Amino acid sequence: MKIFGRVFLVLRKKLMHYAWWEIVIFVIGLVSFVSVLIVLFLPVGSGPAKFVFNGTVPAVSDPEFSKMLSDSLNLPLKQSDQPITILNNGDAFMKSFLADIDQATSSINIMDYIWQDGAMSDQILEHLDQKLKQGVQVRIMYDGYGTKVGAPKKQLKIFTDLGGKVSVFHSLTVMPWRLGQNQARSHRRAFIIDGKIGYVGGVAINDSWLGTASSPKEYRDMTFRVQGPMALDVQAAFGELWASMTGEILSGADYYPPASAKTIGSAFTYIPLASTPSAATLTLPKFFLLSVLGAKHTIDITTPYFLPDLSLRQALIQKAKEGVDVRILVPNNLNDSQSVYYASHYSYEELLEGGVKIYEYQPTFAHTKSMIIDGVWSVIGSANLDNHSREHNEENIFGIADQTFGAQMAKIFENDLSKSKLIDLTEWNKRGIWQRVREDVSRTLFEQY
Repeated sequence: MKIFGRVFLVLRKKLMHYAWWEIVIFVIGLVSFVSVLIVLFLPVGSGPAKFVFNGTVPAVSDPEFSKMLSDSLNLPLKQSDQPITILNNGDAFMKSFLADIDQATSSINIMDYIWQDGAMSDQILEHLDQKLKQGVQVRIMYDGYGTKVGAPKKQLKIFTDLGGKVSVFHSLTVMPWRLGQNQARSHRRAFIIDGKIGYVGGVAINDSWLGTASSPKEYRDMTFRVQGPMALDVQAAFGELWASMTGEILSGADYYPPASAKTIGSAFTYIPLASTPSAATLTLPKFFLLSVLGAKHTIDITTPYFLPDLSLRQALIQKAKEGVDVRILVPNNLNDSQSVYYASHYSYEELLEGGVKIYEYQPTFAHTKSMIIDGVWSVIGSANLDNHSREHNEENIFGIADQTFGAQMAKIFENDLSKSKLIDLTEWNKRGIWQRVREDVSRTLFEQY
């Protein structure tokens, strides 16, 4: 007590040299600084440490699995007979998307995490400008954090002068009382033409996404072109955030056209999820977890940022011990975030010892986001297996129960796997002390990822 008394007297003498308003400013600054540390580094309101499923998860090949997932997570169970087109890498996406833009007659809505100046942006905006001149309504939304630098301001000025609309999701701020806003990001990908065609996946408007992934300068990624009811779900994922940022609620046949009576193929079941995370729901991590628990034969996951939570790590190890072939495909050191790359190593040893196989893609940065379970249940969309996607990001994904689509996805996964290196546990344990230090430091900043 004497020590505290002496400290108090010293502080009191020091503070007497300052005006009252200087002390108030100092206190406000101190509180703001502490608040920043809490927001950035402490898992405040992150939900339970682990999820436990009270019951038996049906195999993903059983129709009861989709019903269970729908019931447990309060998500709609839908059907579609419209084809899903898999577009590998940027050139395939651009060819398809620009052709669809040119055929638009009523509306084009685009939402992406990153929209940066360059050849890719120029090509898209050139086609959009032409549609504006033809009277088509065009809206663009990008994330304020994802596009914190490099937005094509000059070209967007031309776009808005022609009647296009642009909105930024949560513009980046340095105001202490609004720093939490920087953590809430729109990571959704939603590209919609006339409400009839939609695109989802991991693509961003940045020149690194151009090309065929044939060099380290060209990212490896997949985009999915959907139609019919799935396109309407993509439109809804766009419209929800557009209304929250602009106040404009999209409705009517220009955005949500009536369903076509024409049947194109065999119907399949799917579940859409437009995720707005909070500690009260955390639907996205439960979606991934239940998908893994429904595996009986194979689990093939591709993700650019692999930072699984406790529930998912234990589920992957449990499945591996049950004889399921669990394979995780992640980037090598060509990852666009070295901190995330090293932070992801935190769980390698535990997973490898548990029988999980981890591969690192070698040719370039692999930005693909997919999960294929037993070749019949596929999860595609914008979400990563990291903390931000689980707890902070707006995301949009689909779970698809279709063996034909699953077989296509599995074939692509095998091709990517042939260009990857399997991590050997014995060799992994020989890594140097400097690398281990980097992993520990990066892991300490886990809440950032």
